[in-house]
Order: sequence, then structure tokens, then C-alpha cells
Amino acid sequence: MPSTLPPPRPNQPFFTVSALEGGRVTCPAGLLIDPVPEGVDKLVVPATPFLLRHSLTKQNILFDLGVRKDYNNLPPALAKRVNQTFQPVDVSETVVDALAKGGLTPAEISHVFLSHIHWDHIGDTALFPYSTLVAGDAAAPLVEHGYPHDPESLFDSALLPPDRTVYLHPSGWGPVGPFPRAIDYYGDGSLYIVDAPGHLAGHYNFLVRTSADGGWMYLGGDMAHDLRIITGELKVPVYHNAQTGLTMCMHADKGAAEEHIARVRKLLSIPRVRITIAHNKLWYDKARDGPEFWPRSFKSL
Repeated sequence: MPSTLPPPRPNQPFFTVSALEGGRVTCPAGLLIDPVPEGVDKLVVPATPFLLRHSLTKQNILFDLGVRKDYNNLPPALAKRVNQTFQPVDVSETVVDALAKGGLTPAEISHVFLSHIHWDHIGDTALFPYSTLVAGDAAAPLVEHGYPHDPESLFDSALLPPDRTVYLHPSGWGPVGPFPRAIDYYGDGSLYIVDAPGHLAGHYNFLVRTSADGGWMYLGGDMAHDLRIITGELKVPVYHNAQTGLTMCMHADKGAAEEHIARVRKLLSIPRVRITIAHNKLWYDKARDGPEFWPRSFKSL
């Protein structure tokens, strides 16, 4: 794959990107990183959504929604798992609360892009009734056969209303930078949606242009759960839960996830590319309430 990204065109459109609060989740450290520092049992990580504002159209879009405040209303099997494995969950501020800090309402969000449909990314789509929802096509059967059709499903069949959901089909996409499958979503070079296999069916990332002269930001969703996995300082873990006896990995296909991580790693050698992920604890603990959160925004590199 090419090691460069598309050059800007004349009067190049771009997006301004702001972080939003979306709740915090407590995870067994061994689910997120390998090796785990001695004496560390659990990690509290953010579930960060992002607000993107188009430089020309002024359109507002969201990448993920974080955690819903009433998470006990998730499908019963999922709510049980959340309460068994990921407590405490802190949703003192939802994505709707975060948007209000800058005077935005859900009605002003044209599109909600869900990187994938895990519970800590989907929020409550019913709070965005006027937004077009965008999901990977492989998420469709998970929802169609979800709860209550399957009482044990971890996915809610009401999550993605058919009349306002667009499904992305990456099989016909072409290469961009180190990625074999991506699409110029708006056709103006401002946003490339990147197929990001391995984590969950339908998972995708954003490659966002953040200036007219060559700045970029990569929103990696759950392609990794710590930036040091991307740099190679840490590894994708396989976690053995002593209480349940189960061996778990955060990725449905660890091998495919590691291949995608290797592609993202190539962005590290390209100037002016900022990489972030949904659960970027090291960044969040320093940046919380800082200038990268809405109503302010990330400075383009």
C-alpha cells in the first residue's frame, strides 16, 4: 500500500474535530493491554465520541455516541455482562450533555457514524431522531437477529431504524494510504472511511483531513485499546478470567485486528497525522476538560 496520503486540492475542504465526553468504563486491565503493570488490576477508560464540523458546509457529524446513561436498559444479557465485568460505569455526562456545552442539540447533527455497535459506542440512537445513522454492513445481521428476537443477544434490534440507517459496503472500496479498503465519503477529500477488520463485524475508522494544507487525524475506534499497542510497546492481550474460567480477547479476530494495527502503525511515519482511539486513557487523563474538548477543538498538526 502507498505510504502517503492524498494531497490537498485547491480550496480543500476539511473538518474541525472536537472530543466529547461519553462516559467512562472500568475494565480488567488484562483485557486491554499486555503486559499489565504489576499491581494493576483494573483500568478506568473513557468512551470518547468525536464531533466533526465541515469547513464549507458547516455540517455537524458524530463519530460514536459513547455510553447511554440508562445502560441497564440494554438487552438483558448485555446489561448482565456490563454489571459483571465493567463496573463501575460513570455516565455523569452523556454525549447530548457534552454537545450542549457548545450550544448544539441532537437536531443539529446530520449524521451519526457508529464505528461499530458495541454498547460503549452506540449510546442511545433514539436521542438523535433526525440524524442519519451510518454503520458497517456486517452489523446489519447482528441487529436484525438481535434482542428480543433472540433473548440472549447482546445487540438490540431497535438500534438502527431501517428508515434512517445507511450501511457501508467496503467490498467495493479502494486503497488509501496504507489501507486496502477506504472510501472518500463526501467526494471532496475531507473524510475517508476506512474498513477496520478484526474487532467486530462492521468496524470502521475515520481518516479525517483537519486542514486545507495537509493535516490529518485518524479516529481508530476500537482498533486498539491503548496507543502503545499501535507503537508496538504493548501487545494485543488474551485475557483469562479466573472467576468465569473463560479466555477472552477484545477482538473477534485477533489476527485480522493485528494486521489492521500494523497498517495504522505506518501512519506514524507520515508527517502531520494525529492518531487517537475511543479508549485513549493516557490522553484523556491529561486532556479532560481541556482545549481539545468541545466547544473547543484539536489543533491540526
